[in-house]
Amino acid sequence: MQLGTMNLRARLSPIIKAARLRRALWVRAIDAAGLLRMAEGRARLWTRLVYRRELHQTAPYTWLNRYPALFDLAAELEPDARRILSFGCSTGEELVSLRGRFAHAEIVGAEINPRSRAIAQHRVAADAQTRVIPPESITGSFDLVFALSVLQRDPRGLKNEMEAKHLAARYPFARFDAGVRGLVACLRPGGFLIVANTLYRVEDSSVAVELEPIVGSPGMNRVQLTPRGRRLAAAAAARTVFRRI
Repeated sequence: MQLGTMNLRARLSPIIKAARLRRALWVRAIDAAGLLRMAEGRARLWTRLVYRRELHQTAPYTWLNRYPALFDLAAELEPDARRILSFGCSTGEELVSLRGRFAHAEIVGAEINPRSRAIAQHRVAADAQTRVIPPESITGSFDLVFALSVLQRDPRGLKNEMEAKHLAARYPFARFDAGVRGLVACLRPGGFLIVANTLYRVEDSSVAVELEPIVGSPGMNRVQLTPRGRRLAAAAAARTVFRRI
């Protein structure tokens, strides 16, 4: 019976994948039904519905010290940072990781998913210098702005141009560009923007002229797209840390 189930899944997998690329209603209904079974899934569906025009990443998955090289580099570049923004802080592990490197900074986590935001608030409740807010409540300027695995959608492989076109339709460059512009607007001159796993290059954004890539910062370790939604050539590697000029 188990072997038969595995064979059935193997046969159905390419059919479902092709239907997903076509945005077929039946497979979207199946995906939504799967999410409705879990509290986390229901929160993701609600977030997609309410914030569908502003939404970036939809998955809340994260863990402590997820990007140690980027955290450590930020601490070297701005050791005395007074205000730090974690954009898309999910359930708050990133806030705890940053506190371990910036003992005296005010740390603000911005999270659009209400369930993830509540978990993050509970996680940092004992830290008077850390708070968690919805993105629309961000105010003031920051010395460091982090957007780690936020300015993207799950690529589901991105093995060919069809998949790239599908993903670009779900998460267009214009939405990414608006997100980067908003983050740069929160950054004080001389402050640093730190990104990871972006679907498009920050260097291609409309505010790239205001940013100086930090030589030696880690490269973007993922498949990216051009503003027109084509797979980016591997030679056009993107940076992850930028200073606002």
